[in-house]
Amino acid sequence: MELVHKALNELRAPEEVVSETVSPITVGLLVDSGTSFIEELLELVERRYGDDPNVRFKCFTSHTKDFEPSVFSEQMIAWARKYDGIIIAVREHPAITRAIEEISENGTPVICLTTDQESPKHLGYVGMDQIAAGLCAAQLLGKLSGDRSGEIFLATSAHYRCQEGRETGFRRLLRKEYPNLTISEIINSNDDAETVYKLFKSRLDEGAKPLGVYNVAGGNTGIAKAIRELGLPIAFIGHELNENSRRLLENGQMDFVITHDMETELKRCIKLIRRQKDFPDGNQPEYELLPPVLKTRFNI
Repeated sequence: MELVHKALNELRAPEEVVSETVSPITVGLLVDSGTSFIEELLELVERRYGDDPNVRFKCFTSHTKDFEPSVFSEQMIAWARKYDGIIIAVREHPAITRAIEEISENGTPVICLTTDQESPKHLGYVGMDQIAAGLCAAQLLGKLSGDRSGEIFLATSAHYRCQEGRETGFRRLLRKEYPNLTISEIINSNDDAETVYKLFKSRLDEGAKPLGVYNVAGGNTGIAKAIRELGLPIAFIGHELNENSRRLLENGQMDFVITHDMETELKRCIKLIRRQKDFPDGNQPEYELLPPVLKTRFNI
C-alpha cells in the first residue's frame, strides 16, 4: 500500500509544480462602451483577479459618447510597451486598426473581447457569436408577432462590429422567415438611456406602433421607460445581463436578454496572452465564438 501511495504522489507532483510555476502576466484592458457594460466588466476584473498574484490588470475606459480614437489608440500603444498583452473592447476606427498593427508587429498580443476588429494582426477574438445572437432575436420576435404585420424597431449605436453582426443575423432571418415584419431603425449613437428614450418616444408620439423592439446597443432602461409610458404590449429584446436589465426582466419590462459568459471570455483572453508570453513563436490567431445565452425573468 505504501508503494501505491508513493506512486500516486509522484503522479500528482507535476500538477503541483505547474500550478506553482505559472508565469505572472500583466494585462492592459481598454474598453469603449456604455456605462453598464463598463461597470460590469470592471467589477468582474476586481472580483476575479483583484487578489490574483499571477494576473495584474490595468484598466482604461471611455464612455461611448466621449470616445476619442487618437487618445484610445495612443493609450493602447503606450501600454503595449510595458504589459504582456492588451485586451480591447472598442468600436472600429482607422486609428484603432493602426494601433493594433503597430502593437502586434512589436510582439505584444492584442485580443478583442466581445467585439472584433477588421485588422488581421490581432491574436484573436473571444466573445459571443454575434450573428447567432441576431438570429435568436429575429426568431423570438417573429414568433411573438404571429401572423400580424407591422414594424420592428431596431436600435443601434456606434460602429461596433458586435452590433453589426447582431444586425446582420437579425435582418437575415426576418427577411427570409418573416416577410410580414419590416425593420425601422433608431440610431442612438451614445449608448445612453436618456438619448434613446427621447428618440424612441419621439417615434411613438408620431404614431408608430411597433410590434417589437430589438436593441443591439446600450440604453435598455430608456426604451423600457418609453414603452411603459405608452402602455402598449410591445415585445422587447436587448443585450447584456447587468443590474439594469436584470431589474427590467424581473419587472416584466423586458421579455428576453441575450447575454454571454464574460468571466469565461476573460479567462480565455488571459490564456491566449500567457501562451504568447511563454511560447512567442508560431501562434496563430484564434477566434473563440461562444453561443448566446438567453435570459428571461425565470432563469436569472
